[in-house]
Amino acid sequence: MQTISNIANNLIFKNSVKEGLNYSLPSIFQIPQKRFKHYAPLTNRGLIRVKGTDATKYLHSIVTNKVQKEEKNCLYADFLTNKGRVLCDSIIYRLDSNKKNTKKEDEEDEEIQEYLIDVDKSLVPFLLKYLRRYILRSDIRLFNASKSLKVWSVWPSENESEADFQKGLNDLGVVHVEDPRCPALGYRIIGKQLENSVFSNSTKSTEDDYKVRRILYGIPEGPKEIIKSQSFPFEANLDFLNGVDYHKGCYIGQELTYRTHKRGTTRKRLVPVQFYNKEEGEPEKLTVNTNWEKITGIKTGTKLIPKDGEGRIKSLYRDGIFNIGMALVNVNLFQKGAKKSVKFSVENDDKIMAKAFLPDFIDLTEKEEKKEE
Repeated sequence: MQTISNIANNLIFKNSVKEGLNYSLPSIFQIPQKRFKHYAPLTNRGLIRVKGTDATKYLHSIVTNKVQKEEKNCLYADFLTNKGRVLCDSIIYRLDSNKKNTKKEDEEDEEIQEYLIDVDKSLVPFLLKYLRRYILRSDIRLFNASKSLKVWSVWPSENESEADFQKGLNDLGVVHVEDPRCPALGYRIIGKQLENSVFSNSTKSTEDDYKVRRILYGIPEGPKEIIKSQSFPFEANLDFLNGVDYHKGCYIGQELTYRTHKRGTTRKRLVPVQFYNKEEGEPEKLTVNTNWEKITGIKTGTKLIPKDGEGRIKSLYRDGIFNIGMALVNVNLFQKGAKKSVKFSVENDDKIMAKAFLPDFIDLTEKEEKKEE
């Protein structure tokens, strides 16, 4: 797999009144004609470019994961409030430009570091304002790159070998990284106008296809599921999705996050849920039914009431597509992982039932109270 090292050679930043607002790809990187079995443009994702000699230290001090030049080129992380609630979830890409910030003769040149932050497009203006608050005297420049660069998700078909899929990625010449949350989701690709070049012979999927895959794997994303300034990071399974580093030191919201980790007191988590009519048989496994209306009509915040004698423990539906979605479910209902699914009735709807499924990556076998190391 091609790393993102020297990616500034692939992404040409044109000079403009505001540096970095316009991007283009050299023609050499518009040659590959690899046919991907599936690719989907993620039009609901926006990009923020962070550039400067202090970019690494700056991001490291405000996100939940470890941001270091020597670490991975891509990571999953949350931005938190000072009380430890999620402002937004993000995927951060490191772009090594090899550029130097030239100083005086008696001073050593400093390396300019660059990053792209992949977030829900509706939160880009808010996050830009939030990021500017913490620049202070740091050498940091921020740009909204959403209009110039786009995000795609690509994944292999069931009968495509991993070797063939990887070969297509290696030939790209643009930003491409394995999804840091869940390898089964495939790869994220960032570029400009790739549909007439890289994807010209590919099978185009839709953003709905990506959303279905994401929910089937139990991965929450965006402010409809991870509600801004309300959700806690572990409710969104940040601890199981490679999104937090417990040893990196201080960052905004770190105190409550670390205390929750040590005590093991996460009572609710976002898990996938499937709706079905009472007349239908109860589903054995999580399955999408595209014959359902795309928008089920079940509103965000609808209460799901357990059917197994735990009536006082209610769960909340967040968002979904067709007959599947994500819901905030009390983990006690899964009996520390002994149960892999829980049935619910839907508040104010006598015809529809719901069933929540515990994803394999969520381990509830540990004791609620963790011992101090």
